[in-house]
Amino acid sequence: MNGLENFRQISSFEKKIILDSLSTTSSKILQFLNELRYFLYISFRQVETRDNYPVVFLLTIDQKRFLELINGNRAIHSGGLYFGFIKRDNFLLSIEGAEFLYKNKIFPEFQQIFLNNKGEKSFLYGNNISKKMIDKFPPKLKKKDFLLVLNNLNEILGISQSRCDSQIIQTLNSKDIVANNLNDKGIYLRKAQ
Repeated sequence: MNGLENFRQISSFEKKIILDSLSTTSSKILQFLNELRYFLYISFRQVETRDNYPVVFLLTIDQKRFLELINGNRAIHSGGLYFGFIKRDNFLLSIEGAEFLYKNKIFPEFQQIFLNNKGEKSFLYGNNISKKMIDKFPPKLKKKDFLLVLNNLNEILGISQSRCDSQIIQTLNSKDIVANNLNDKGIYLRKAQ
């Protein structure tokens, strides 16, 4: 039995889903992923998502070569960087994927929101972002923008989606929600082992 049957390079259809989903996040992503430095693989043994969706991994050329070398009778379920998963013809980026793209300067500055110390703690407990938690927000923020959530040390805490435009934020009360928590690094501590 081929060890890559449930872990294989993505198809053109799956690539289109991923690129279509990510292109709304940043225009630089298309160019970056089309460069042949990285390869996207999909796994149908769902260990990362609780609802058993196909999981996508990002592999370097060296990881891809190694994978091809061990492609004997071994069952392969994952490799490289956990990049996200596909759910109903939509790709959802993981925190690890977001951090990888951030470190490679794919996310422009206007898509970042910085939290104060109390906000960081609250966000890592799984809470949405309220006005009082914010240290700095993008001046041109639009409703439903994808946001990287960072602390004052420029560390990624998670990802979120804005609920309002930047002009509205000034009129909100301190407890009003500015962005929904899509995923945060605290989930690894809250998740059942």
